Amino acid sequence: MKRGLLVFLILLLCLAIAGCKIKVNGSIHIDDGDRASGTQTTINGSVYVGSNCTVRGSCRSVNGKIEVRDNSKVKDLQTVNGSIELERDVMVRGNVESVNGDVLVDIGSQIDGRVATVNGDIDLRRALVERDLQTYNGDISLSDSSCVKGDIIVKRGKGNTTRRRRIRIEIQEGSVVEGDILVKDRDIDVRVFLATGGEVLGRVKGAEVIEE
Repeated sequence: MKRGLLVFLILLLCLAIAGCKIKVNGSIHIDDGDRASGTQTTINGSVYVGSNCTVRGSCRSVNGKIEVRDNSKVKDLQTVNGSIELERDVMVRGNVESVNGDVLVDIGSQIDGRVATVNGDIDLRRALVERDLQTYNGDISLSDSSCVKGDIIVKRGKGNTTRRRRIRIEIQEGSVVEGDILVKDRDIDVRVFLATGGEVLGRVKGAEVIEE
C-alpha cells in the first residue's frame, strides 16, 4: 500500500480546491460548536475537532493525530503517522484510515464507511461500522456491544519484513461481526478470541477461533 504517496498526491490536489484549509507546520483546531467547510489538511501537525462540530469535508494529516470530540459530524479521516480518536456519539460520513497509528472509536459513534490501518490497532467500544475493518499488522478489539456490518479482513503484506507475525482479534460479549473474518496472508498467525455472547455471523477463514 503506497498510502504515503497517495496522501501526498491528495494534498497537492487539495491545494487547487477552493475552501480547502492547509497548514504545513502546525495543527488545525476547530472549536466547540463550530462549522467548517472544505478539507482540513495539515502536513506536520494534528487536527482537533471539538464537541458538537460539523465538518463538511475530510480531515487529513501526514505527521499528526486526528481527534474528534463528542457529538460531532465529520467526513473522511486520514492520517499517515498518527492515531485517530473518536469520542462519544461521533458520526463519520466516510472512511477512517491510518497507516502508522491506532484507531479508537468510543461509545455511540458510527462510521458509515470502513476502518483501515496498516501498522495500527483498531478498538471499537459500543460503536457501529457500516462496512469493513481492514488491517495488515494491527490487533482488533470489539467491546461493549459493538457491531461491524461488513467483514474483518487481514490483508496480505507487500514484502515488509518488519511486519508483526501474530494478530489478535477480540470479539467481546454482545459484539457482532455480521460478515466474515478473512485472513489473506498465510504467514500471519491470526487468533480470534470469541467471548460468550460475541458472534461472527459469517465465515472465519484462515484464523484460529478460541472460545472464552
